Amino acid sequence: MQLAPAILGTLVLLAPSAAAQEGPTLSGYLPAGTTYDADFPNPASVLGWEVGAWHARHDQITRWFEVASERSDRVSLTSYGRTHEQRALLLATVTSPANHARIETLRTEHRHAVLSGDTSYEGPAIVWMGAGVHGDEPSGSNASMLLLYHLAAAQGPEIEAFLENTIVLIDPCVNPDGTARFAQWANQHKGRNLVGDPAHRDHTQAWPGGRTNHYWFDLNRDWLLLTHPESQGRVAQFHAWMPQVLTDYHEMGSGSTYFFQPGIPTRRNPFTPEENVELTRRIAAVHAEALDEIGSLYYTEESFDDFYYGKGSTYPDIHGAIGILFEQASARGHKIENEHGGLDFPFTIRNQFVTALSTLAAVDRMRDDLADYQLRFYRDALAESADHPVKAYVFGEDQDPLRTWDMVQLLRGHDIAVHRLGKRIRSEPDFDFRPRSAFVVRTDQSQHRLIRALFETRTSWDDNTFYDVSSWALPLCFDMATLELDDDSFDPDLLGELVDGRRHRPGKVHSVEDPAAWAFRWEHANAPRALALLLAAGVRTRVTTKPFAALNANPGTFLEFGPGTIVVPTGIQDVDSTEVRALIEEIANFGIDVWGIESGFTQTGPDLGSPSLHPIEVPELLMLVGRGTSNYEVGEIWHELDTRVDMPVSMVERHAFDRLDLDRYTHILLVSGATAGWGDEELAKLERWVRAGGIVIAQKSAAVWVAEKLMTNVDPEDEHAAHADEVDAKPADDAGATDEVAETKPPSYGDYQDLRGQQRVAGTIFATRLDRTHPLAFGFSRDVLPVFRNSTAVLPEAKDPFATPVRYTDAPLLSGFASDDNVAKFAGTPAVRAQRVGAGTVICMIDDPNFRGVWHGTRRLFANAVFFGGAIQRTGPLDDDESADSVEVEDQHGHH
Repeated sequence: MQLAPAILGTLVLLAPSAAAQEGPTLSGYLPAGTTYDADFPNPASVLGWEVGAWHARHDQITRWFEVASERSDRVSLTSYGRTHEQRALLLATVTSPANHARIETLRTEHRHAVLSGDTSYEGPAIVWMGAGVHGDEPSGSNASMLLLYHLAAAQGPEIEAFLENTIVLIDPCVNPDGTARFAQWANQHKGRNLVGDPAHRDHTQAWPGGRTNHYWFDLNRDWLLLTHPESQGRVAQFHAWMPQVLTDYHEMGSGSTYFFQPGIPTRRNPFTPEENVELTRRIAAVHAEALDEIGSLYYTEESFDDFYYGKGSTYPDIHGAIGILFEQASARGHKIENEHGGLDFPFTIRNQFVTALSTLAAVDRMRDDLADYQLRFYRDALAESADHPVKAYVFGEDQDPLRTWDMVQLLRGHDIAVHRLGKRIRSEPDFDFRPRSAFVVRTDQSQHRLIRALFETRTSWDDNTFYDVSSWALPLCFDMATLELDDDSFDPDLLGELVDGRRHRPGKVHSVEDPAAWAFRWEHANAPRALALLLAAGVRTRVTTKPFAALNANPGTFLEFGPGTIVVPTGIQDVDSTEVRALIEEIANFGIDVWGIESGFTQTGPDLGSPSLHPIEVPELLMLVGRGTSNYEVGEIWHELDTRVDMPVSMVERHAFDRLDLDRYTHILLVSGATAGWGDEELAKLERWVRAGGIVIAQKSAAVWVAEKLMTNVDPEDEHAAHADEVDAKPADDAGATDEVAETKPPSYGDYQDLRGQQRVAGTIFATRLDRTHPLAFGFSRDVLPVFRNSTAVLPEAKDPFATPVRYTDAPLLSGFASDDNVAKFAGTPAVRAQRVGAGTVICMIDDPNFRGVWHGTRRLFANAVFFGGAIQRTGPLDDDESADSVEVEDQHGHH
């Protein structure tokens, strides 16, 4: 094959050693034989140095793109949002001046043609080129400056014809916050003499590193989840343009070479057509030719898969486009030694730039095939919907409209049409969907395949090895009541109005003239935020641990309130009643109904002065962070508390724990790695603090350590003996048989990686059972709670049968892959344990309740631990006299 000269010209070999010794040059990157406008500014004229001499920060990349758009009639620049740190998210549109003059028409006509199947449309091909989703993988973002220069300044009829037939969208920096963080790190360690020693400091970033965004989330897992503004804005632009090809530039270990897709053939999502892989292979052949020409090593069809649709290279696959992952061996700074003769930053940029050009060359050659495939993808999806047994999904939570609305907004963010429920569906005791709080998603729409990928559950595939999560079923993530409708049960009258705006049901203050208290239920997703608001204002609050019914003059009936209800007695407040009332009105603006209660004397259940209403202390949270801890878990907790609960958390380096004064804190939050390497001194300090009244909330590996060190557990030998007795009690099969047992074939060396991968739990959804009388389970409406698991660890069994409020069911696998051995290992084990220790409380969660910011069901467990940990009473085995005496004392005095 001949590379398209309009785009590539003749590639020139740029030796990495030359770039390292003499510094990068623009001519060393650009294809020879291409004429450039001598008056057009190049990146160095804006940056002050050649691309690759330093790591460009986001603001420097932005300035170059702004200058290019100001000087070129081929380039326009828009911002599709801002990051958490308020950096602009940019998208450059590069095409011919004639196309720019009618760019909005071209965009809308292309989108209409794709969704309607209009084969008569012959508009330009559309390519999206994104880089820098991981801030410490900078070669793609730096290469984007060269790409824009090439497309804006190259001269001649070939490039003009290419741009007339193509619209190139360049997203130069998907993660500006992480990019800025890493560029500063790499540049501050650069001297006149570059150091390639892998142990050199610039190759080992300080925690948390530059990979993630402001809240330390991996944005390359957020395309589907839309937790962050970067993803929300980008995906909105993706649907506005509907590109036929999207490229995603990354870096990998310094000892590697260069990877581009296709990935592992057997690890393709079942909803991605095989033709997608075939087209990717054709494009890959062009990359191979380009890299061969410059002597770069590369590989394909290994290491990476195309299963999880939440990544930049796979999200296009469920939208009729070709997503392509590029992975360049990383220089980790400016230069690093490796087994291939060393690697420097300009070399990594050059490879990314070359494959950007080869992508455009392939699109130029394959434009008709790519356009035809995209149209057929959506046409075939609609045809599949006619034969699919599920015609619609109904979902909703009447007691938590915000959680429901968040799921609606996520679906709409993926261009999925959602209707309000037109009439009530009642199927007691399982379902009661009401028009005011339930919604309908029809499956006969262009996003049919994505809808199925989001709603369906599955537990087995031909290849059960996964690079990332194996399930992301939204109803389980949201702990959402969901009903499938088939042909017989679907009724067009169930379709109410189409949801077309960001509106959710506001709350209401149900007032009385002189309330003895205000109360709101805990089921609403914003209830923790409301409680945090009251506590921050100095309002005294209580949580009821038992149900009660009380009188409200409007509507003049007794209202039932369940455990977890927040009660604000008016007679004990230091805060002025007018200010309290203003806070109650603000809570209603969160979408929560707040009820005035006429009297502290209730109709049923505890009166409002009862010890069953536990005072809530203002949480002073400490989270141990830093090297060794999981920055993902830390970031998830920080994001949850900061953006949703709206309360602060002190993040302190774990190495400072031994000299930290713990007296100011009420809670200590421990994530994976927080307790690694701890010995007797750290344990003693933590235990003293807990026994004095502190609350520990630990998750994952930290939960195992805490449970083993601070909780009362069943003796493992007793468990083993009990299991052995069960085995001995079973009759032997064919006792006394003398037939020879068939020899078991040992595993092959070549199968090790696959077999090892199948023993992992990369990301799977399991069922747990709640004890809804326990404070940690307040606010849940069902006994079974889906949880996300991505480890094989288990909590030790509690000696106290009342100390496990959340436990895996006996058949726990709901969706995703886990080996039979792992499913049996998790079955019946504790998911959450809680135990009083001295005057304090220890809470251990084996899983991550705030995973990726999208587990709206289990995030309530975390909020309950924060606010209600102090309300957990001391319990113990019923045959333990000492435990029974302790409980009696606590019942009488309200504390131990």
